[in-house]
Amino acid sequence: MSKRAELEAALAKAETEWRKAGVELDLAEAARAKAHADWDQADANRRVAATDRRIAAAIWDKVVPERRKAIASRRRADAARDRANADWDKAREQRANARAVWEKARAALDEFDRGQ
Repeated sequence: MSKRAELEAALAKAETEWRKAGVELDLAEAARAKAHADWDQADANRRVAATDRRIAAAIWDKVVPERRKAIASRRRADAARDRANADWDKAREQRANARAVWEKARAALDEFDRGQ
């Protein structure tokens, strides 16, 4: 295999990895958006439960479990949001690394072409 063919193969592989990292970033971004929406919904539910607490004391016994449920769901949503943010950061970093590898492969091929 010639040097040019090796460089072209490396460039093609780097481009494939970069495109794959881009798709993974898009998926992570969608998961992140969903986690943020879930957190917003849990937070909105918390606000609804907080206003329910102010209603007459006769229904207080019914509100307590709902309030505890809202707190628990908010904690789950908060953890899911943090995990989604971490996954998104990781995917963004992987895409940046793949782009750097692609740029190096492109530069090596260009350098080879200038040398010819």
